[in-house]
Amino acid sequence: MSANLPIQKVFNQILAEKVTSALSGKLDGKFVAVTYPAGFNYGVTYGLSAFYNEQTLSTMDSTIQTDADGIVSISDQRLSSLLALVLKAAPYIFSKATEKQLNEWDEAAQAQIAAVLSAFTDCGFKFTDPIPRGGRLNDVLTQLKSEYGKPDASYSNLPIYLAPLKSALLAYQAKASQALKLRERATEADEVRDNAILNIKNPTKDNGALETGEASYYVGFDKLPTANQLIGSLGTSENKLTIHISGDSFSGNDCKVHMEGGGTVSVPILGLFGITASGSSQVDVGAYTSERTSFSIDITYPGLTTVGVVPKALSPDHQQGWYPLSILQEIQEKTGNDNVDGYKLAGTEFSVETLFGPKGRLNYLKTLVISQEPSIDITFKEINIDEFRKHVHADDSVKVKLFGFITLGSVKHSYTMDQINFNENSKSVTLHLGAPNVSGTIPLEQQVAHLLGGVPAYT
Repeated sequence: MSANLPIQKVFNQILAEKVTSALSGKLDGKFVAVTYPAGFNYGVTYGLSAFYNEQTLSTMDSTIQTDADGIVSISDQRLSSLLALVLKAAPYIFSKATEKQLNEWDEAAQAQIAAVLSAFTDCGFKFTDPIPRGGRLNDVLTQLKSEYGKPDASYSNLPIYLAPLKSALLAYQAKASQALKLRERATEADEVRDNAILNIKNPTKDNGALETGEASYYVGFDKLPTANQLIGSLGTSENKLTIHISGDSFSGNDCKVHMEGGGTVSVPILGLFGITASGSSQVDVGAYTSERTSFSIDITYPGLTTVGVVPKALSPDHQQGWYPLSILQEIQEKTGNDNVDGYKLAGTEFSVETLFGPKGRLNYLKTLVISQEPSIDITFKEINIDEFRKHVHADDSVKVKLFGFITLGSVKHSYTMDQINFNENSKSVTLHLGAPNVSGTIPLEQQVAHLLGGVPAYT
């Protein structure tokens, strides 16, 4: 367990309360804070061809994970790729009662089944190797449907040279029409599932994917805002929140940190404030403190903006989209129940317990909350000014890490030490860290907003 966990939990709680208050009526569920230093690429489309930004779509396609301490983070696992694996592991499975009935019907029609299998190979077909779930008869029906389309009652869609196979199928149908209908239902259900998998693995314009480059596509999302809409909202100065943090009682290895509205937390001094200035090695401000040191921090997030994440649903004809909510619901409800027919997890790769629910692997943020990169105002009192002055200077580009879990700034998006004031009498230092001004200096598709968290979609 991290020594900074208590303050991280309190910070996340305060952030959630302030976001919920600031965006009252604009959130479609309970907000959770998420640490994601990579940020959100608000250039949804870019360039003359208006290609969709793959970095934006990739963030929207991310799953979330909740650790044992309740801290939520964005996972490296893509929702779409995980979903394809889950669907592959969840065929349409008959109940025990249905299987028993099918076996009884098959026994009564054994001669006709043997005739169908013989005619199938006599006509030049080969059974799938290995034989798929459902056995050879189901393999015959699946192959014929794939090759010639869904048959009518008289199998008129089969070409004339398959007359012996057609005759055998009609004889089987007369003997076991109910069994045939059940098998067709399972085949059609698996076809829906397989099309969702195909649309994920082979995104194209025809199946609703979004073009990210010349002849390259990413799975589709609906109701995407434009870059201009996001830029406009991020630039609205009144949409903001500020979190105030203060600290004192530096003694031994710890100090007391007071969170606005969240009580007091004891935090290790080592790693309390980390500042890397102008590419130098990291400066740990805790090294310049004494028992009399105190500090105050204001972190301001301007331009609060919500972004909806709507995976393109699998269409009724299952030709477009990729997110089959009804199949997922059926997997969750029917897996492990031998008394019902339906989509169910098979094998041991996945389980309902690990995929679904508040900590499920299939969860993602259905609403993102972003802002401009936050500005930071820090005041230290009773600090070793001489040592501090050696390492941090006005106009330095800096990367800041607060309390071991709040990381701000990076190689491409560095903060600037806009103001730094030293007061020798009170041994105090006041810093203002300005957020990166990326507009005009970095291509739109690489510019990022700060991602505070969002509203989870719990499957």
